[in-house]
Amino acid sequence: MDIINTPYWILEFLKVLFGFLLLGFAWPRFVFAGHLRGKSLIYQFGFCVTTQVVLVNTVVLCLGLFHILNVWTVRAIFYGIPLALLVKRLNLTEEQAVAAARAEVFTRPRLMLKRLRHTLAGKLREAWRRVRPHWLEFLALAAVAVYALVYFSWGSFQTAVYGYGDLYVHHSWIYGLIQGEIFADGIYPEGMHCFLYAINVLLGTEVYSLVLFFGGIQCVLFLAAAYCLLREFFHWRFTPVFVLAAYVLYRWGSVHEMRGLARLQWTLPLEFALAPQMLCVLYLLRYLRSDKQPVEKGIFSGYVIGDELLVFMMALASLLVIHFHPVMKAFFMCLVVVIFHIKKIFSKKRFLPLVGALLCGVLIAVAPMLAGLASGIPPQASIDWAIGIIDGKDDTERREALDMAEDEDALSFTINVLQTSCSEVTDGSISTVAFCVLNTLIAVGLMLRLGLWFLPSKMRERLKNTELVQTWLRKYLLVAATALSMLAIYAAPYLGLPELIVAARVVATVRMLLFAVLAVPLDVLFYLFGLRARRPVLYAASAVCFAALCGWVVKTHYHGYLYCELTRYRAEIETMNSIVQDYPKFSYTVVSPTDGLYHVIEHGRHEELLDFIKCTEEDRYFIPTEYVFIFVEKKPLEYAQNHFSQGPSWIAEPTGQEQHALHALGWSTAPEILATQISLEAARQELEEFTKPFDCYRFSRTEVESRVYYWCQRFKELYPGEIKVYYEDEEFVCYYFQQEPEAPYDLSIGEYVP
Repeated sequence: MDIINTPYWILEFLKVLFGFLLLGFAWPRFVFAGHLRGKSLIYQFGFCVTTQVVLVNTVVLCLGLFHILNVWTVRAIFYGIPLALLVKRLNLTEEQAVAAARAEVFTRPRLMLKRLRHTLAGKLREAWRRVRPHWLEFLALAAVAVYALVYFSWGSFQTAVYGYGDLYVHHSWIYGLIQGEIFADGIYPEGMHCFLYAINVLLGTEVYSLVLFFGGIQCVLFLAAAYCLLREFFHWRFTPVFVLAAYVLYRWGSVHEMRGLARLQWTLPLEFALAPQMLCVLYLLRYLRSDKQPVEKGIFSGYVIGDELLVFMMALASLLVIHFHPVMKAFFMCLVVVIFHIKKIFSKKRFLPLVGALLCGVLIAVAPMLAGLASGIPPQASIDWAIGIIDGKDDTERREALDMAEDEDALSFTINVLQTSCSEVTDGSISTVAFCVLNTLIAVGLMLRLGLWFLPSKMRERLKNTELVQTWLRKYLLVAATALSMLAIYAAPYLGLPELIVAARVVATVRMLLFAVLAVPLDVLFYLFGLRARRPVLYAASAVCFAALCGWVVKTHYHGYLYCELTRYRAEIETMNSIVQDYPKFSYTVVSPTDGLYHVIEHGRHEELLDFIKCTEEDRYFIPTEYVFIFVEKKPLEYAQNHFSQGPSWIAEPTGQEQHALHALGWSTAPEILATQISLEAARQELEEFTKPFDCYRFSRTEVESRVYYWCQRFKELYPGEIKVYYEDEEFVCYYFQQEPEAPYDLSIGEYVP
């Protein structure tokens, strides 16, 4: 029996993707059409990515605070607003709107479809007019985006398992919103949870599918936001595409980097906040570099107020409503931007608007959280963990670094630590080059800045206004300083400083900026080439360079597949999915470890496998549903093992050198899965008592699964023909039986282990 249902998962992925595009882009593009009309594609992207998350978060949490959060209120708001605007823009009365809808739908559907085709064709022509001058660049960018979407979603398709333990927690918080309860586990930024909840409510997409597949989509969102920021750092517009191509193709430099990149495939708040993080820096930079004149009249007279300041404010707010760690990263990156534009920051026309935007962004984000605190909801426990990290409670590496510091002077030590950190974030073969380029950019930039002060005023003005000097000082030096700031945060515990962010959580940003540093020499070459060559020649050369770069990386430094924390066999997930689809809601109970709870919670009852074992040893035990399904692993998994995906060589190296090295450390490399074997001896052993019952699945899984297996065999002897096999293979078997809910079987059957 082939239970693998690949078309189902493809359809679920498309539902998640469509839901994200509809809620994240189509909805704000229609509702705020007046504001976005005529704006650049980058501005529209930044506005939608930042504003929509804040809007959805605020609406959902406010409804929850007033205890009216449910399907109908959310649909009324997010369906009602576009419909009301549509009627208003058509300038129709209510009777006319109803009559027109009835005529279009029931009497003239062909005319309606024709109008829709004409409208869509017009939109496509408008988009093509914008894209056409740079179609090669956008084609390469689309190729990188599609590849990244496939690569970072591949593991989810192959295992269909939540690849990281935190995903179960985030699923439970989304489920809390479905039940009308905000901050189900305490006060915590719920921007991602509210956004996925809204997709679930508006389109009916399964929460399990949302949490399973959204990680790859938000990774592409991060790459798109990074592209927008890198456009401000380089002279030639094709250079950011080179950076993104190297970013998604080049192999890992260390276990820290591998873990950081693996996080990009999972639906985690910190990774969802990476796109707003980049946009926050981008729009602060754009605001400070804008040439807009101060407002002439009104309350804001004399101040520079622009669209860039609006998106900066919303980017800050979206960071705060999603996760706090990216706020810290954005702070240090923005601090570098502030230092480069210190005069503009403290100018009368920009300082107060910027402070006002900061305060408004913070207030918009934290107001629902403060209201939750005021209503008696406590903070979530993980906030204490984050504070503990900052306070230095986890200071083993820091102590080692301090001991090392005694053997050499501070400057040499700092340089060595930064260089070592650079080799951890990028592969050793290019880390030396990256560090040399970084130092060169900073050294040349500082020499230019200092040298200009000693030149005569006329010569200084002439050199300062040349395009190459401006590019070096305003762009190259800025990207180098930003990369250095993030590298310092990554290396903080080795420098004896507080570890503001765990290494694996800052790797994605540091890697992007270091690859940007490596791209600066290439950007300089295209700048010099552009002085003589025409634009079509430049684009042709860029396309050749892009193809050569991708070919070289794939041939010599291609990465391997990503890993997940394997918690269930694929057959277990497919079996659960089959049960959910084939049986009426809540007519069945699934007996399995905790991991199955989140898959079935919206459709049926779940009984913990450990509780099942303990209850069957009592005097009487009943499960009052018509169907009971019992999941048994004949080869119990080594729980949460780091297991690599596998697949064709065009996606990644099936057996990359990183996997060989990690296999020696006991990691599970594809297609190998680390597992034991159920046995009578294991069933006879006493179960160890743990402080956390869940640890029994981790450390006594073989004993638990063995007992359940022999219970099923004994039940089969007592009730011949009643218990059947729903699915079975070499690793896993699912038993089930049907009973009368009013007169269920007594599952306490006495001694069942021979």
